[in-house]
Amino acid sequence: MRAVRIEPSPELVHRCGWALARTLRYRERGIEHVRAAIAASPTRSVIFCLFHQSLFTLLGRHHHQRVAALTSLSRDGTIMAGFLERIGMRPIRGSSSRGGLRAARELIEAINEGWHGAVTVDGPRGPYKEVKPGPFEIARRTGAPLVPIGVRAGRELIFKRAWDRFRLPLPRSPMALVYGEALWSPPEYPSPEEILARRRELGRRLLDLDAQASAMVGKRDSAPPRASLRWLVDDAAASVRGDA
Repeated sequence: MRAVRIEPSPELVHRCGWALARTLRYRERGIEHVRAAIAASPTRSVIFCLFHQSLFTLLGRHHHQRVAALTSLSRDGTIMAGFLERIGMRPIRGSSSRGGLRAARELIEAINEGWHGAVTVDGPRGPYKEVKPGPFEIARRTGAPLVPIGVRAGRELIFKRAWDRFRLPLPRSPMALVYGEALWSPPEYPSPEEILARRRELGRRLLDLDAQASAMVGKRDSAPPRASLRWLVDDAAASVRGDA
């Protein structure tokens, strides 16, 4: 018998997701980095960067703000886009494999209009916690800075079979949200070596911010599997994927 996939309606996802998000109790650190980045940005907006596993955890804090977020063209992306619209954010559909160029142009346009951007640096399909070049190109074209974010719930479900080990906070969970210092991309087109160095810098910062957020809620943030960190130190591994 063929398995039947049941997809929840966007309205149901919004009701359940918003009901959960309203119960979460946030503690923030580093908000001064966001304020400084906005003040220095030519568009008065920033590009928030985080790992895909923390996407829902962050949305509860930035609802009904002028944030444009990339979502894939997959069925899961459609569900997420519907949820984003209902919490006052602007979904932009596309990924590195489908509709990427159009999505990048739309996100650049939104940032130039003063919307903040939100990008899952390893999404929508991974590899797990490996930063892709896309955020730096968007930052280069807009002049807006990248603001890395670490976030963690004190109580959560972890979907271990998902490629990103997606984290879903439990109701009334304490939350930690840590904003890092902004990274800037010069307007000149970078060399492959410069792109790889910037990706690694952002990746290391995100891992450190996640560890800080975990400590704030009394968790020990376990490092990703060693194979997932090869791109941070192994030029040959990055070269195989055409990144170096």
